[in-house]
Amino acid sequence: MPQDMENILRKSLDEVDRVQNWQIVGLVIFLLFFVVHAFAFIRMAHGGPAGAPLRPLGMGILSVMFMVGVCTFGVTYFISRMTKRILKAIELSSRS
Repeated sequence: MPQDMENILRKSLDEVDRVQNWQIVGLVIFLLFFVVHAFAFIRMAHGGPAGAPLRPLGMGILSVMFMVGVCTFGVTYFISRMTKRILKAIELSSRS
């Protein structure tokens, strides 16, 4: 394998690792927000402080947004994992 192709492959693998690390950090932050949201949702459902009449609607919309976020994270993490596997396979096949 030419040296420039090997460098490009190495940089691509490093970039996929970097993106996966940022995805994990984003997931942790996302889960913290979800815990806060779930706590507020349970508090509202059990007769918390009197709020606006549209508060349950807003909480429901926020729950749907969290679900979309979780699904989006799952798809992007799966894509980056598959990209990493493909790049590793290219690296291994080029060595033999």
